[in-house]
Amino acid sequence: LKFTSLATLLSAVAIPLALANASNFIDSTWVLAIERAEEAGIELANSLLESQAGHRPVTLIGFSVGARVIYACLKELAKHQEKWEDQQEEERQKRRENQRQNGHHKPGKKEQFKYMREPASIVEDVIVMGTPNHVSIPSWAAARRIVAGRIVNCYSRRDYVLSLMFRFKRARVMKPICGTTPIDCPGIENVDVSDLIATHSNYCLKVGEILRLVCHGQPQPPPQVFKK
Repeated sequence: LKFTSLATLLSAVAIPLALANASNFIDSTWVLAIERAEEAGIELANSLLESQAGHRPVTLIGFSVGARVIYACLKELAKHQEKWEDQQEEERQKRRENQRQNGHHKPGKKEQFKYMREPASIVEDVIVMGTPNHVSIPSWAAARRIVAGRIVNCYSRRDYVLSLMFRFKRARVMKPICGTTPIDCPGIENVDVSDLIATHSNYCLKVGEILRLVCHGQPQPPPQVFKK
């Protein structure tokens, strides 16, 4: 066929087909990484809830898939916070009822699992960079409830790996991505690091600079750092 007029047609089809196969491979790798990040985030939340290392708050910092792990962890802690609040309310109602009846409190049969600490007292600050996740305001609002200090979202508008490849084969193509746009949620600090991050792989080399930019560890960051 290479000596016929079909050669040009075959050449035109071969290149897009190779690109499509490469995109399929990259997309499947992304999906696998995101699924494992979700599982790791849940395990991290459970580990923090059951930790025997004292009750000092922790700071969570991560970029790329590590940021997705932190995001999943915060969502899981938010779920546990709701359960903890329900458990506390049920405990107060039982205590009042038992005091009226017997003058003292008797634990119920359903009181099997006890939280060692309130889920909202575990995480102090959160800094995520290049988070591969679509913006979900309700999820970030729930995360905001269980973080005592700052939540900083570092994003780069030049990160085409997230803006293109993360959206590939997804129905919500037009939905913004946390790692490429600010999150319009009260209590979330957004920092544009486009001057530092030209591509997604730059994050591993620029973490130190980004932490200095967001004034990590300082009592109060200057307001001009943060951009909407």
